Amino acid sequence: MPYNALFSHHKYISSKRIVLFCNQSSYDFSQNNYLFDILIEEGKLHRILMPEHGLFSEYQDQENIGNITYKNIPCISMYNKADSTTGPDTSMFEDADLLLIDVQDVGVRYFTYTTHMFLLLQFLSKKFPAIPVIVIDRPNPTGKKVEGTIIEGRYTSFLGQSGMIHRHGMSAGELCDWYIRQYTLDILLHKVNYLTRHKHFIPPSPNLPSMQSLEVYPGQCFWEATTFSEGRGTTRPFELFGHPDISFKTSEQISQLFNKKYSGLAFLRPTFFMPVYHKHKDKTCCGWQIMIENPDKYHTLTGTLDIMRWVKSMATEIDLWRPGKYEFDSEATAAQLLIGDDDLIGYVNGEIDETQILDKLISAQKNWEQKKEYYR
Repeated sequence: MPYNALFSHHKYISSKRIVLFCNQSSYDFSQNNYLFDILIEEGKLHRILMPEHGLFSEYQDQENIGNITYKNIPCISMYNKADSTTGPDTSMFEDADLLLIDVQDVGVRYFTYTTHMFLLLQFLSKKFPAIPVIVIDRPNPTGKKVEGTIIEGRYTSFLGQSGMIHRHGMSAGELCDWYIRQYTLDILLHKVNYLTRHKHFIPPSPNLPSMQSLEVYPGQCFWEATTFSEGRGTTRPFELFGHPDISFKTSEQISQLFNKKYSGLAFLRPTFFMPVYHKHKDKTCCGWQIMIENPDKYHTLTGTLDIMRWVKSMATEIDLWRPGKYEFDSEATAAQLLIGDDDLIGYVNGEIDETQILDKLISAQKNWEQKKEYYR
C-alpha cells in the first residue's frame, strides 16, 4: 500500500482535523481511492488546500481557481488570482491539528506546486509552529539529475524561490528539508515514504500528461517565455513547439544542427501542428517534436537554449521573446522569471559564448550536488 507509512504514523493516528494540500495525484492505487476520500471516510479531513490547476488539474495555466466544496469538505484555493492569493492565510488552519502535504512534484523550480508547499511551511513557522507537518516523501519522477543555475535574486517569484536551481533532483521531503534549512524555519516536519510499485501515471497538471512530457519539461518550459507555442493545446505539450511564421526550411536546418550536436542523446523531428487553445490557437505552426533518446545524459536546458539561439539568429523576422510582465506577483518578463539568469538569456541572444555558459552551468550544478547530499 502506497500510504502504509502514513496510516501507521503516530501523528496521523492522533490527528482528527487534518488540512490536506493535494490534487488528483494524491491517490492510493492499492485501494483505488483518493487519499482525500480515505480521510473523509475516516472522519479526519478538515479542509483541502488546492494548488494551481485545481483539485483535479482541470484548469489551464494561470487560470483563476476559486474555492469549492467536495463531499461537504471545504476546498480552498491557493491560486486565487481574483484576490491575489498564492499562499495560505489564517482561516485555512482554524481548528486544524495537522498539515498533510501530498503533491507530485516534477523536479523543477518553476513547477508551482512546490512554491505553494514552501509558502505553507513558511506560514506555519510564523503563525502556527505547534501544528505538525507530515509530507509524503514522493520520489522525483525524473530522478536525481541536476541541471541549471541558481535563480538571480531580482527574478525570484511564484515561479522560482530564492536559492533554487532550475532542476533540483530532490524528492518532496528533501525539498522541504532544504527550504526549512534555507530559511531557518520552525517546523515540526515528519517525512513518510510513498511506496510506488504501480506503473500507472496520473498527470500532476493538465499539460504534463506523460513521462515523456516530464522528461523534456525542465528545458522546454523556457518556450513559455517566447512568442512560440510550447505545444499547449496539442496532445504533446512541451514535446511539440513552433511558430506560424517560421519556415519549414529553417525548421529543417535547425533540426540538422541539433541532431548533429546531440546525436545519440536527443533529436528533433520537423513538423507542423495546430494548437486548439492557448498561443496561436487554430493556426498552423511550423516547428518540431523533440524526442529524448538518453534521458540520463541529455541536458534539457542546454538543448533548448541551443534551439532558441539558432531560432534567434536564423529566424530574424520573428520577435522571439514574449513581452511584458508574466506573473501577477512580479513586474519581470517571462524570460527573467522562467530562465532566471541574464547570462543564459544573453546566450540565446548571441551575446555570450558557449564556453562561458557551460562553465557556469558545471559550477552551479556541482555546488548544488554537494548541497543536495546533505538532505539525503
